[in-house]
Amino acid sequence: MPNLMLTNWCNYRCPYCFGIDLMAPKMAKKNMSQETFEGIITWLSKTPESKVIHLMGGEPTLHPDFEGMVEYLLARDFNITIFSNLATHQARGYAEKLSDLPVAWVVNINPPDTWDDARRTRIMSALKTLGPKATITFNIMPDEENNNWAIELIKECHLNRCVKVGFVLPTVTGSNFYLNDGQYDVVAGKVVELARDAEKEHVRLEYECGVPTCVFSEEQLGILWDAGSPCDSGCCSIMDITPDGEIIYCLPLATKHAVHFSEFSTYGDAKNWFETKWQPYRRLGRTEHCFHCNLMRPDACHGGCLAKILLNAKNV
Repeated sequence: MPNLMLTNWCNYRCPYCFGIDLMAPKMAKKNMSQETFEGIITWLSKTPESKVIHLMGGEPTLHPDFEGMVEYLLARDFNITIFSNLATHQARGYAEKLSDLPVAWVVNINPPDTWDDARRTRIMSALKTLGPKATITFNIMPDEENNNWAIELIKECHLNRCVKVGFVLPTVTGSNFYLNDGQYDVVAGKVVELARDAEKEHVRLEYECGVPTCVFSEEQLGILWDAGSPCDSGCCSIMDITPDGEIIYCLPLATKHAVHFSEFSTYGDAKNWFETKWQPYRRLGRTEHCFHCNLMRPDACHGGCLAKILLNAKNV
């Protein structure tokens, strides 16, 4: 279940973007070629469990043959999820064309009070077209007073009644905006507030990669559980494949270990290779308390985001 990066460029310039080290303008703009795309799909087809695929970028709807790539995958019985901000000029048209097809959308949303009128028109129109096929995701910011706009957006556009929330995590180079250690507790409190309000509207929370369990107190974990939004901590990448066909473990670690997909027999082999490479560093943990924590096990917590762990470990 890899992430195919159809582009490495985006119509947004979010300061928190954890793909910043691989994206334009830091790197030259790239679109995945048809040859590379078809080669990856043939390679993935060797592993039956890889029939689930995520299309992302950058912003995937900026790829000049985005619609053709979706049609190619559907013809080969792949299950597709598109990760988009739905704010490009093309996105609304794609949402209309693909709304009746078996395609899911995960939509990265910044707070609506940051939208200009043109962006608002495009995003709202696309969301209302997609309805329950769209799940919104956003990062909880420490200085954002209220995040209930996400609940209101779900109600107004009849979206999937789930919000994927994330903490702002760093790249291993520290080149983006990310939470400092003192902000984790603040964000955790805002997550709990949102979960309580979401429950009233029959909306649940899910969690993006790298959210450590320990940022929530036992009382907060109980509240999340009771609200139907139990904390699910993880840092176990499904891996990204860049427009050039190189596999990276995840975007925050894009500058470490990039291997062309053709070097591996199957996706499973690639996954095992990367997990073996990174496993020794996981036990370092995000803080000094991780080593003694009874949650530090694969089914409970990996110690938080691996890029954050490595960024803290200055001597690694």
